[in-house]
Amino acid sequence: MDNVKPILTVDEQIQHLKDKGVRFEIMDEDSARDYLIKHNNYFKLTSYRKNYGKHHDGENKGKYIDLDFAYLVDIAVIDMQLRYMIVPMALDIEHHTKLQILRKVEEASEDGYQIVQDYIDSLSEQQKSVYEGEINRNRGNIYCGDIISKYDGNYPIWAFLEIIPFGRLVSLYSFCADRFADKEMKNNFYRLLTCKEIRNASAHSNCILNDLKARTASHDTNAGVTKALMNIKGMNTNFRKNRMSNDRVQQIVTLLYMQKEIVSSSGVHTKEAKGLHEVMDRAYKNKDYYKNNPMLKSTFDFLKMVVDSWFAHE
Repeated sequence: MDNVKPILTVDEQIQHLKDKGVRFEIMDEDSARDYLIKHNNYFKLTSYRKNYGKHHDGENKGKYIDLDFAYLVDIAVIDMQLRYMIVPMALDIEHHTKLQILRKVEEASEDGYQIVQDYIDSLSEQQKSVYEGEINRNRGNIYCGDIISKYDGNYPIWAFLEIIPFGRLVSLYSFCADRFADKEMKNNFYRLLTCKEIRNASAHSNCILNDLKARTASHDTNAGVTKALMNIKGMNTNFRKNRMSNDRVQQIVTLLYMQKEIVSSSGVHTKEAKGLHEVMDRAYKNKDYYKNNPMLKSTFDFLKMVVDSWFAHE
């Protein structure tokens, strides 16, 4: 296989980075070696190199432009802190999504059982197979297995919501949006799909800030999110379009929007606002590292504008 690469020792990893133009000035080689042994793995850390350009010609052709090992470590820390905020925010969005479904069911005077059965009946055979696999995997779960045993095959909506994963919840939410002819719920469904991607990536400790190039998003930003961004004081249209054309930034901002719109608890909002501002403070701790990298600098500036506007913090 052409893409098979030999495993490198830590010393070989450092040498490989030096060969690629990475400097060890702020963080010397001994400190870098210690970091790679105790704190992070080479593959994950070096993924942040995607945010740096390379020389196209001359004696440094193919080498990275203005990249110190310390810059990669700094981005990794910011990325970690951001992921640690995204996961609890996604859990809060999930919780309030369930509450919204329950409220809609009550308003429509549904009995709670038929809506679940109708949802299951709406699935294709393949989709039903996936759903049944989800349920069967949870039968022995100490947290929800007893709910499955109690209601097996005849779930009321309030029990069903407690045994399904987030992806199934989003699917059910779409079904409810159609059932209740609720346009805002339909819009939320598309936003929840976007949230699901960044939630899953964060929960699995995938790198988030390791590829911030423009024009990587697979779809346009949701209209509601765009409108909210346009209302931010000082938000330049080209600046917004450029940053939101990156799929990762688009997903992060959509999740922030959904937290703002769907999470009704003021206490939760205040707590998460505090955490988000701490992440942005950390992003600016070593801002000189990014003064020669417009892509990273503009991403942090953009996210700060969003956080400052949507999550005012005393």
